[in-house]
Amino acid sequence: MSALIMDIPAVTGTARGSDVSFVYNKKGENGGTLVLKWDGGEGHIHDKEVIGVINDRRQGRKNEVQPQLILRVVTSQSSPEVTKQKFAFEPLPVTNLPQNYLDTHLITKAPEHLYVSPNKDGSPNLHVIVSTRSGIGEAQQYYQNVLSEALSVIDLNTESYQTHVTESERSITEIAEKIILPRANDGVAQTILLLSGDGGIVDTVNALLLASRSEKFVKPIIGLICMGTGNAMANSIGLNRYATRGLTSIFRGVPQSLPTFKVNFSPGSVFLTDEGRKMILLPQESGHGIVHGVVVCSWALHASLVADSDTTEYRKYGRQRFQMAAKELIAPDDGSAPHVYNGKITLYKSDDKGQEYSEDVPDTSTSYIVATLVSNFEENLVISPHSKPLDGQLRVLRFGDISGANVMRLLGMAMRGGGHEKDEMAQYAPINGLKIQINEPDARWRRVCVDGKIVLVEEGGYFEVRKGKEEVVELIA
Repeated sequence: MSALIMDIPAVTGTARGSDVSFVYNKKGENGGTLVLKWDGGEGHIHDKEVIGVINDRRQGRKNEVQPQLILRVVTSQSSPEVTKQKFAFEPLPVTNLPQNYLDTHLITKAPEHLYVSPNKDGSPNLHVIVSTRSGIGEAQQYYQNVLSEALSVIDLNTESYQTHVTESERSITEIAEKIILPRANDGVAQTILLLSGDGGIVDTVNALLLASRSEKFVKPIIGLICMGTGNAMANSIGLNRYATRGLTSIFRGVPQSLPTFKVNFSPGSVFLTDEGRKMILLPQESGHGIVHGVVVCSWALHASLVADSDTTEYRKYGRQRFQMAAKELIAPDDGSAPHVYNGKITLYKSDDKGQEYSEDVPDTSTSYIVATLVSNFEENLVISPHSKPLDGQLRVLRFGDISGANVMRLLGMAMRGGGHEKDEMAQYAPINGLKIQINEPDARWRRVCVDGKIVLVEEGGYFEVRKGKEEVVELIA
């Protein structure tokens, strides 16, 4: 035990009915830690594992002592007892926790967004969507071992919510179109606990934005339980500060409107699916293809590495798949130089008086370009250091015609928390939008990424990104 913990006075209480002493060090090397000591043993509960502390309603007060439960997610990394499954839910019964621990973790008010009123026929308006294809396929296990157990502790049994298990790439879109949208248009409040990556949010947002919405429309609330590969949204709004995959925020957070952006594509653009083997028409509006996003729209290296790594073989490697694909693009096996992408870029900015103007980028050669609403693409990849959670500000990051070594150098700086945005080889700025006229004969270099979805722009085509004018969901953060 560190000297710092030894200096903190112990508090006597109970855990699982046995006498223990508690010591809470709020500022340890790995965040806060609650140390439990009993005759012949010692245990540790790290803050990152904790969903929260609630009063144990199953137990009444005894001699003025309020029984409580520490709700936590135990992982195979933190507990050798969790072996066959990666994670498990544990409600630890305790009494007389240290006050500074309660100040940090006590949930004093039930999360209202979880107790939405059912329909007149009794069908629930709390939805759980389990995306079976997200990331490396952990969503079903997390739902069974953690989420359902955690909900039952706060009196939400399986009859209190409707569970949807995805069967295809279109499952979340269909749920949003057929169930969520009609109820929202009728003025019905709904909450969706979404076990997926960023793609699940994007599917829901697109289904709602591309449809007609009534004057009574009520924005559904989304609680994200991050099961994706990069989890850009979760990392950017702080869900991954805890090892609970976002469950801590669902129990303690507050719904906030989710900003969006809109991408207009030239008429011949199509979605690429099934590892690039199938083409699907984009939703149309005024002769243009339309896709809405909440995280990033990119071209050049970023779009190529997302597209190249979106295969069954690559997905087995989790988030390492992005680095693997990037290495092949930046340093090809045949020893050739990385591809430099050709296209005319126009940025839309605002002057000091708020008037919009356009700015053409003089150099038509680009190595890397993203327009993003978030700060982090991965936990440690801070691509847009000036972005704040849900601030709604689009920012562009671009590298021109630079060597593969310099691309790696700049992205390495981003992996270490930033600094790349100040480099003379990078262009970084707040924008209202951008337009790129792609001048590439090879289809491989005409792929565009919108929140993980890949769009192939036709030869001679273009795309334009603009801030979204409507927000149709709220995200718990």
